[in-house]
Amino acid sequence: MKLIFIAAGGTGGHIYPALALADEIRTRYPECRIVFTGSDSRMEQELIPQYGYEFIGMHMEILKGSPLHKGAAAFSYLESEERTYRLLKKERPDACVGFGNYISIPLITAAERLHIPTMIHEQNSFAGKANVFLSKRCEAVACSYRNSMQQFPANKTRLTGNPAASAAVRRNAGREIIRSYGLDPEVPFVLFMMGSIGSDSVSEIIDRAIPMFADDYQVLIVTGKAVTYRFRNTDGVRVKTVEFVDGAEMLRHADLAVTRAGATTICEITALGTPAILIPSPFVPNNHQVYNARELSDNAAAVMIEENELDAEVLADHVNRLMSDDLNRSELSKKASAMGTPEAASLMADWLEELINHD
Repeated sequence: MKLIFIAAGGTGGHIYPALALADEIRTRYPECRIVFTGSDSRMEQELIPQYGYEFIGMHMEILKGSPLHKGAAAFSYLESEERTYRLLKKERPDACVGFGNYISIPLITAAERLHIPTMIHEQNSFAGKANVFLSKRCEAVACSYRNSMQQFPANKTRLTGNPAASAAVRRNAGREIIRSYGLDPEVPFVLFMMGSIGSDSVSEIIDRAIPMFADDYQVLIVTGKAVTYRFRNTDGVRVKTVEFVDGAEMLRHADLAVTRAGATTICEITALGTPAILIPSPFVPNNHQVYNARELSDNAAAVMIEENELDAEVLADHVNRLMSDDLNRSELSKKASAMGTPEAASLMADWLEELINHD
């Protein structure tokens, strides 16, 4: 491989798996040039260059809202596709990979026109609309879950897992890292993490549950960057709040995690074998976090509580019960690990090599 283009953006759930695949390609082919495309106004334009990769921003609107806004969004896609087409025609990459979301559409459709090998990756158990659309135009569809495979053409679909799992297992700073958050490495701890943005509604429930938590474990609450709720019950040495953590590192060391059910979080939980209580976000397209969580809960690999069934008493009861039952947590860990795909990035890179060599 000499040149690969990757489209990723919108959220970390799309970006981090893409970066994990890029790292795998870079390991195999140190001289390979990897170029990312994405929106010029979302998190990818700052995050991706921080990892040492080239980034080309495109102006793309989200296809929702009024008919006028949808029309402007569609026009922005066409403009981005034409710009991408000219870029690919000049650069002639070996392959192009899209990681879902509308951001992938210009790259994959332009590559199809130029007969450049194409692959897309679906992170969720319920496939997104952009990937369903692109699956008819690309050559390969890599899936994280068996359920989502049914939504794509069978002859071009494989179960590879999520490359973010590969990145999670490679990192290990040691349990001493939890000391930097004010916790004692010798005492068990529960990690509460509701995604990078956080959740005001769940934060309030966690806060009200704190006085009901048993006193033989510690609590680390990752509030998220957009939460306005102010915790009232976090005084004391055993309960700490922080805005952001390295999610994979904390999941590795947590004795129990209470999290959302985003694609990256789920793949890290299974790769690391973290016992977990999953609270799917009800504010995502197609309710896909519920489908993600069910993949684990149906296999007794995690506990799922939907947000409309959650209150402080329910939360405290589940946490206390699991933290007092080492055997139950161990079983959750084993079954979660059995569903993990730490080799996902390698599998995708292998398949990419097949596509390139076949063409």
